Amino acid sequence: MEKMIYVALMLGAGLLFGLQSPINALLSRSVGTVEGSFLSFLGGTLALGVLVLVAGKGNLAGVASVPFWQLAGGLLGALVVLNTILCVPHIGVLPTLMAMILGNLIMGCVIDHFGWFGIPVTAFTWRRFLGVFLVLLGLLIAFRR
Repeated sequence: MEKMIYVALMLGAGLLFGLQSPINALLSRSVGTVEGSFLSFLGGTLALGVLVLVAGKGNLAGVASVPFWQLAGGLLGALVVLNTILCVPHIGVLPTLMAMILGNLIMGCVIDHFGWFGIPVTAFTWRRFLGVFLVLLGLLIAFRR
Protein backbone atom coordinates (compact mmCIF):
# COMPACT_ATOMS: atom_id res chain seq x y z
CA MET A 1 0.00 0.00 0.00
CA GLU A 2 2.85 2.40 0.80
CA LYS A 3 4.24 2.00 -2.73
CA MET A 4 0.88 3.07 -4.15
CA ILE A 5 1.21 6.39 -2.32
CA TYR A 6 4.48 7.01 -4.16
CA VAL A 7 2.91 5.99 -7.46
CA ALA A 8 0.06 8.43 -6.78
CA LEU A 9 2.56 11.20 -5.95
CA MET A 10 4.36 10.64 -9.25
CA LEU A 11 1.10 10.49 -11.15
CA GLY A 12 0.30 13.89 -9.67
CA ALA A 13 3.78 15.15 -10.59
CA GLY A 14 3.22 13.93 -14.14
CA LEU A 15 -0.08 15.80 -14.30
CA LEU A 16 1.63 18.95 -13.08
CA PHE A 17 4.43 18.50 -15.59
CA GLY A 18 1.81 18.18 -18.31
CA LEU A 19 0.55 21.63 -17.26
CA GLN A 20 4.03 23.08 -16.88
CA SER A 21 5.07 22.44 -20.49
CA PRO A 22 2.39 24.48 -22.28
CA ILE A 23 2.43 27.19 -19.58
CA ASN A 24 6.20 27.60 -20.03
CA ALA A 25 5.80 27.59 -23.81
CA LEU A 26 3.27 30.42 -23.57
CA LEU A 27 5.54 32.33 -21.19
CA SER A 28 8.39 32.03 -23.69
CA ARG A 29 6.26 33.67 -26.38
CA SER A 30 6.05 36.76 -24.19
CA VAL A 31 9.59 36.94 -22.84
CA GLY A 32 11.78 34.65 -24.99
CA THR A 33 12.83 31.03 -24.82
CA VAL A 34 15.84 31.25 -22.53
CA GLU A 35 14.19 33.98 -20.47
CA GLY A 36 11.08 31.84 -20.03
CA SER A 37 13.22 28.96 -18.81
CA PHE A 38 14.97 31.30 -16.38
CA LEU A 39 11.71 32.69 -15.03
CA SER A 40 10.28 29.19 -14.63
CA PHE A 41 13.28 28.12 -12.57
CA LEU A 42 13.31 31.38 -10.63
CA GLY A 43 9.70 30.81 -9.55
CA GLY A 44 10.51 27.25 -8.50
CA THR A 45 13.64 28.36 -6.68
CA LEU A 46 11.75 31.00 -4.72
CA ALA A 47 8.99 28.53 -3.81
CA LEU A 48 11.52 25.95 -2.65
CA GLY A 49 13.43 28.62 -0.72
CA VAL A 50 10.29 29.43 1.25
CA LEU A 51 9.70 25.70 1.84
CA VAL A 52 13.27 25.30 3.14
CA LEU A 53 12.72 28.18 5.57
CA VAL A 54 9.34 26.90 6.74
CA ALA A 55 9.78 23.13 6.77
CA GLY A 56 13.43 22.35 6.01
CA LYS A 57 15.14 19.96 8.37
CA GLY A 58 18.35 19.34 6.43
CA ASN A 59 21.71 21.06 6.42
CA LEU A 60 22.42 23.35 3.46
CA ALA A 61 25.98 23.83 4.71
CA GLY A 62 26.52 20.17 3.80
CA VAL A 63 26.70 21.24 0.15
CA ALA A 64 30.37 22.02 0.70
CA SER A 65 31.12 18.31 1.12
CA VAL A 66 29.18 16.84 -1.82
CA PRO A 67 30.90 15.89 -5.07
CA PHE A 68 30.47 18.52 -7.79
CA TRP A 69 28.53 16.19 -10.11
CA GLN A 70 25.76 15.85 -7.51
CA LEU A 71 24.88 19.49 -8.13
CA ALA A 72 24.19 18.81 -11.83
CA GLY A 73 20.49 18.09 -11.21
CA GLY A 74 19.55 21.76 -11.48
CA LEU A 75 21.41 22.10 -14.77
CA LEU A 76 19.76 18.97 -16.11
CA GLY A 77 16.34 20.23 -15.00
CA ALA A 78 16.98 23.57 -16.72
CA LEU A 79 17.84 21.76 -19.96
CA VAL A 80 14.64 19.71 -19.69
CA VAL A 81 12.54 22.86 -19.23
CA LEU A 82 14.35 24.60 -22.09
CA ASN A 83 13.78 21.60 -24.37
CA THR A 84 10.07 21.44 -23.56
CA ILE A 85 9.72 25.17 -24.25
CA LEU A 86 11.42 24.63 -27.61
CA CYS A 87 9.48 21.51 -28.59
CA VAL A 88 5.88 22.09 -27.42
CA PRO A 89 5.07 24.79 -30.00
CA HIS A 90 6.44 22.63 -32.83
CA ILE A 91 5.23 19.13 -32.06
CA GLY A 92 2.59 19.61 -29.32
CA VAL A 93 2.41 18.70 -25.65
CA LEU A 94 1.64 14.98 -25.98
CA PRO A 95 4.52 14.04 -28.34
CA THR A 96 6.91 16.25 -26.35
CA LEU A 97 6.03 14.56 -23.07
CA MET A 98 5.91 11.07 -24.58
CA ALA A 99 9.38 11.51 -26.09
CA MET A 100 10.68 12.76 -22.76
CA ILE A 101 9.06 9.86 -20.92
CA LEU A 102 10.62 7.44 -23.41
CA GLY A 103 14.03 8.98 -22.73
CA ASN A 104 13.35 8.73 -18.99
CA LEU A 105 12.45 5.06 -19.33
CA ILE A 106 15.54 4.22 -21.36
CA MET A 107 17.83 5.96 -18.86
CA GLY A 108 15.93 4.37 -15.98
CA CYS A 109 16.50 0.92 -17.47
CA VAL A 110 20.23 1.59 -17.83
CA ILE A 111 20.56 2.96 -14.28
CA ASP A 112 18.56 0.06 -12.80
CA HIS A 113 20.41 -2.58 -14.85
CA PHE A 114 23.87 -1.40 -13.81
CA GLY A 115 22.95 -0.16 -10.34
CA TRP A 116 24.38 3.31 -10.94
CA PHE A 117 24.20 5.92 -8.15
CA GLY A 118 23.74 3.25 -5.48
CA ILE A 119 20.39 2.09 -6.87
CA PRO A 120 19.71 -1.63 -6.33
CA VAL A 121 20.38 -3.62 -9.51
CA THR A 122 17.27 -4.60 -11.44
CA ALA A 123 18.00 -6.62 -14.56
CA PHE A 124 16.75 -5.47 -17.95
CA THR A 125 14.20 -8.17 -18.72
CA TRP A 126 11.88 -8.77 -21.66
CA ARG A 127 9.04 -7.23 -19.60
CA ARG A 128 10.97 -4.00 -19.20
CA PHE A 129 11.87 -4.07 -22.89
CA LEU A 130 8.20 -4.56 -23.76
CA GLY A 131 7.16 -1.65 -21.54
CA VAL A 132 9.68 0.69 -23.18
CA PHE A 133 8.77 -0.60 -26.65
CA LEU A 134 5.06 0.03 -26.03
CA VAL A 135 5.80 3.63 -25.05
CA LEU A 136 7.84 3.99 -28.26
CA LEU A 137 4.93 2.55 -30.21
CA GLY A 138 2.55 4.94 -28.45
CA LEU A 139 4.81 7.86 -29.33
CA LEU A 140 4.85 6.86 -32.99
CA ILE A 141 1.06 6.50 -33.02
CA ALA A 142 0.49 9.82 -31.21
CA PHE A 143 2.99 11.68 -33.38
CA ARG A 144 1.16 10.84 -36.59
CA ARG A 145 -1.37 13.61 -37.05
